[in-house]
Amino acid sequence: MSSAVGKRYARALFEVASERGKIDQVEADLGAVVQAVEQNADLSKILLHPHIAAGAKKTLVDDLFKSHISEETHNFLTVLIESGREAQLAQIQQAFVKLANEARGIADAIVTSAKPLSAEEQAELAEKFGQRLNKKLRVQTVVDPSILGGIVIKIGDRLYDGSIKTKLELFAHQA
Repeated sequence: MSSAVGKRYARALFEVASERGKIDQVEADLGAVVQAVEQNADLSKILLHPHIAAGAKKTLVDDLFKSHISEETHNFLTVLIESGREAQLAQIQQAFVKLANEARGIADAIVTSAKPLSAEEQAELAEKFGQRLNKKLRVQTVVDPSILGGIVIKIGDRLYDGSIKTKLELFAHQA
């Protein structure tokens, strides 16, 4: 499936969730379903198997998730199975999160540092880069000693590389 189709499915679900004031609930539901499918090989095999009838897949989804997710999410999963698009659930979930974040004025940032950052350092980075982008940042930190020092920040498609490793590599190429 092209990412355009996944984005259309995500947009349709987002519009329904938005109209009903359930963006947060649907986002959480999708995340939980995707996580369950990714962590359970048997469930994944059944949902992705092309020769298992849609009815059987819908019954499985009902049994596992119906009492734990919103009506909107459940109906969406049913439509996805009926359309034969269940294999694209993770892509659709990612596109939905992007739409939800845009609507909330939030951006997700992955901050890589050579050593763990304190809560104050994380808050300061979120504040400075959030002001620069005019968004509220949700920061996820990753520790990677190979960058030697400094930080690397990835926000969407943007990469801000202030690592010592990159600076040394640039210096080596200039010398």
